[in-house]
Amino acid sequence: MNSAEKTLRLLRILSQPPYVFGVTELGEMINCGKSGTFKLLSALVGEGFAAQTKEHKYTLGLSAYLLGKSYEQHIGVTAFARPYLVRLRDLTNENTSFSMMVNGVPTLICREESKQLVRVVGEEGQARPFYVGAISKLLCAYEDESMIRKKLMEEPLTAYTENTITSPEAILKEFAQIRKQGYACSNGELNIETFGVAAPITNASGETWAALSIGAPRSRVDEVKRERFIFMVCEMAREMSREFNQGIVSK
Repeated sequence: MNSAEKTLRLLRILSQPPYVFGVTELGEMINCGKSGTFKLLSALVGEGFAAQTKEHKYTLGLSAYLLGKSYEQHIGVTAFARPYLVRLRDLTNENTSFSMMVNGVPTLICREESKQLVRVVGEEGQARPFYVGAISKLLCAYEDESMIRKKLMEEPLTAYTENTITSPEAILKEFAQIRKQGYACSNGELNIETFGVAAPITNASGETWAALSIGAPRSRVDEVKRERFIFMVCEMAREMSREFNQGIVSK
């Protein structure tokens, strides 16, 4: 990696747990010497993208927040999705979420939690395994197949529960079925106690760029509710796609 690539890599690392890192640790993560890493961090601190703690470790700085805030204000992905999530949450009384592929990884962008005491736990910004769960399967099903085959070659396929699909051929078959039916379901794949269903949000060319999903405890989802959730998430994803594409055209 050149200096620019190492600097960008530092920013990405600082944005991930545990959010506070030492110079030596960061240097090892970007394959750079301590003095070189310190110089890169000093540049980030100078521009406000990194900050130093009292313990002489490093975190993200205020400029990183302002950059993200500017992005959200101008692109408005969360602002666009939030009203739909609230509406779907209130209709189903279950968790709803909006997710996208971020650097090739299915990532939960924003969510609305169920008001029920027992609900599925999740966190905005959380990355998901590419082959497990409704969100990940939905987003990856519409990715370029060569990229998915590469992931199947290079990434470990962990069985999170007895329902996790870990056969590469079975995963490819599942993705093909998702494209055919237009939605993805997960029944205890990532966590044995949870059920999820996701549908694609598409652009004007019909390409999937995001996913809308419902997540609930399996104990609350019988066959009737399952079919209702599938219908509701697909209908609302279509509505989101229409509004998004009309907004793009009108601009």
